[in-house]
Amino acid sequence: MLADLARRLWRARLEGGAIPVAAGDILGGPEDAYAVQREIAELAGMVRAGWKVGATSQAAQQLLNMPEPATAPMFAPLCYRSPTEVAIHEGRFASVESEFAFSFSGDLPARDEAYSRAEVLDAVGTLCPSIEIVSCRYEGGFQGLGGLRLISDMTANLAWTHGPETTDWRGRDLTTHPVVLKRNGAVVAEGTGAQVLGDPLNVLEWTANHLSRLGDGITAGEVISTGTCTGVTSVSAGDTLVADFGDLGAAEVRFVAAGS
Repeated sequence: MLADLARRLWRARLEGGAIPVAAGDILGGPEDAYAVQREIAELAGMVRAGWKVGATSQAAQQLLNMPEPATAPMFAPLCYRSPTEVAIHEGRFASVESEFAFSFSGDLPARDEAYSRAEVLDAVGTLCPSIEIVSCRYEGGFQGLGGLRLISDMTANLAWTHGPETTDWRGRDLTTHPVVLKRNGAVVAEGTGAQVLGDPLNVLEWTANHLSRLGDGITAGEVISTGTCTGVTSVSAGDTLVADFGDLGAAEVRFVAAGS
């Protein structure tokens, strides 16, 4: 049953379709939803580039009725260096999120003991500005979707692009660091690092221990994208989005219609 749900979600992701919300009724809890993710990863057969973290804001958790954030693997063939072009399917609720992302230089394997904040940050190498492209493969989009369906749908990940990497992030106050999102040159959203669990570094600590509990862990070279600082902004084919992180650089993506 879970394997069938995974096949339907993966096919919808590839082909631009959608499946009924009721298809997710078989999900009995987070363990089932993350099991569906693993099935999708097997079907994809792609190298994992890292992890996206979603529902890191209070507003998102309230909308989705989730007590905590959620993770999903990001696949290397769907992760790009900015500027890039991404194809989207019409009507599939494609949106963008401006996110602080961190690349790991050390391993944090799954273990029984929780990782301390210091251990997690010691394993981090670089920071980069990024844009995550999200899309819902359940009919009706995110409204009323619920946390379990979101998780099963790879926490809505579609693609991801990143700007320049820097080692100059330690000691910075990311909670007040401004992020400005522009669509076709006009500002459409603004925020700071405080939007994601109060601090992107809080997200890193939570994610390392969450993945450890799931038995996954983090491998050197993988990236963690920590959730949106500018909310969720819908996009259409023809739009160009730029997430400007000031002196940390920017990430840019242009959208085209799938099949064009």
